[in-house]
Amino acid sequence: MWGFILGRSRRRIVQDFVAAQATSPDRAIAYVAKDVRIFRRLRLYGAIVDNGMDRYHLDARKLGAFRGAVRVRAAAIVGISGMVASAAAAATVFALAE
Repeated sequence: MWGFILGRSRRRIVQDFVAAQATSPDRAIAYVAKDVRIFRRLRLYGAIVDNGMDRYHLDARKLGAFRGAVRVRAAAIVGISGMVASAAAAATVFALAE
């Protein structure tokens, strides 16, 4: 559930920049984010670029890399969760068999 909320916040920020056509340095906009934490993560990753004087633009290439990193992390979490669940099920079966 938490990931869904974070993804929705990220999509809202990206949509705001795309709607304003702020995808290049010369089209930078002033922006006040509702979700400051996600906005800060996007800035630290380089997907949102600060042009100075509180004006920002979206770097689509870095955004793609950011999304890829998020997907890899999510896949790792799902994989580890699956292994833990399988191990717990196996332990339960073995415990019941004894």
